[in-house]
Amino acid sequence: MADTPDPFASPGGPAPLEWLEAERTNILQVLRAASQRQLHDVVWKLAEVFTVLFLHHRHLAMWRECLELGAAAAAADLMPAAEARLRSLLSRPLLDLGEDDRARAELEAAVSCAEIADHVVLRASVQEFLGRYWDRADPARAIDAYTRSLDLNRRAGEARGAAIAAYFLGCAQDAHGDHADALTTLRRAREELLDCSDARMAARATAAIGTVHDHLGDTQEALRALREAARTLRDLDATHYEAQALVRLADITERSGAPRSAARPYLVRALEIHEAGGSPEARRLRERLEGE
Repeated sequence: MADTPDPFASPGGPAPLEWLEAERTNILQVLRAASQRQLHDVVWKLAEVFTVLFLHHRHLAMWRECLELGAAAAAADLMPAAEARLRSLLSRPLLDLGEDDRARAELEAAVSCAEIADHVVLRASVQEFLGRYWDRADPARAIDAYTRSLDLNRRAGEARGAAIAAYFLGCAQDAHGDHADALTTLRRAREELLDCSDARMAARATAAIGTVHDHLGDTQEALRALREAARTLRDLDATHYEAQALVRLADITERSGAPRSAARPYLVRALEIHEAGGSPEARRLRERLEGE
């Protein structure tokens, strides 16, 4: 309600992300109870808001269940726009858990729902998520999806959406081997993200720029950019993306001829993050550390 005080805005009030982290089990229980009572409107709205936590802290099993409940509720409530958003989001934990075929099915359903809703910004968002599926196997198709997302965002006048699409486009260009184009795209995306006051995504762009420098053979610039990105992401409590930057740092450090012990702190911190989120990546990192 409009006249309800905002507890997070009160002096001494809890930090929103910290509160969500502390209360995540209780929130999921509320979602389950509301779903059992077929309170569809409550379920899909709460699931959509709750996912803010998981974009920072990857509790994968919990995130998947939250979005499954939300997508089913949106479908039952005949809300195609909400269903498109939730099914496209659901692809993220599914991909992280290695359930690629199911992620693709959810994305195809999201594309159909977005077409029914006929909202340009929503269609742009779903294309972005679709591109992230194609990142796994076909960078050329990923480039096509991100280009569509970028064009749709620009058509709608969505500066932040366009900047995010440009970030993913640059990553796909790099994966496709178009390193010079990727560097140009990512630098522009980073500046646009900073203009939109999106420090988290700008830091991710910085990490991607570091990866491109590595591919271009500029090891020192790659390490500098990735260290900067990892520090910023840690300060922002964006631990999942911090872990990604740390693993890239470890990879480049080991290839640079530095002692293997120099990469160990990066891997230990990344392992800590992935274990906290229940990610399959934790096992691979543990094996890597034990093999030293």
